[in-house]
Amino acid sequence: SSGINAEYGEGAGVVIPTESSMRKPQHFNKVLVFVLVCATCMYIAFGVLLYIAFGPQTGLSTGQITDNLEQFANHRTDRNFWVFIQTIVRFSLVLGIGMSVTVQLIVVLDIFEKELFKPGRLSENNAFWKENILRATITLIGLALAASGLSFGHMVSLTGAFSGTLMQFIFPCACYLRCFGEELSLAAKASVWLMALVGAVFGALATYVTLIEIFT
Repeated sequence: SSGINAEYGEGAGVVIPTESSMRKPQHFNKVLVFVLVCATCMYIAFGVLLYIAFGPQTGLSTGQITDNLEQFANHRTDRNFWVFIQTIVRFSLVLGIGMSVTVQLIVVLDIFEKELFKPGRLSENNAFWKENILRATITLIGLALAASGLSFGHMVSLTGAFSGTLMQFIFPCACYLRCFGEELSLAAKASVWLMALVGAVFGALATYVTLIEIFT
């Protein structure tokens, strides 16, 4: 779905924290190109090999490709080995998503906490504990969503439709207009607004479609 497609671009959120945390940020462009090439090759190889193995049945029942490994294992004499492979794949998937989202949240939490503890808002007394309570709350919300019974496909589609489109289309356009709006021509402004509008429309549609699939 379009929500899942948007979610595949969620890695854009790690660009700023990665560059800012590098010991030699001048080499960031080379690292970025190398990582993008490797990631692209992995995406292509992963998709092609799975469709060669399972054909039209790939992820057909639940939208999860890892379920194909379970179906494949049920028809094998060495079932335990393939169940082990399935477990490793799922663990690696969870580990990768968990670590990438953690890196993305560094910038978000940093900005949010600075706004939260501005003069006239929350007191800076015991700020360390307040910050960690906030982070623990966000983690618990994520755990509650994970335990809610949603399929992985629906979860990815929903986060991609809502947060993915915000991160990739709307927020970048808003920041660009805020920083360079006065220097842009009318045509350039219109193109930026159009990009943001397209992202908002498709994000809303993808969210609506995903919610319909979840509750029907």
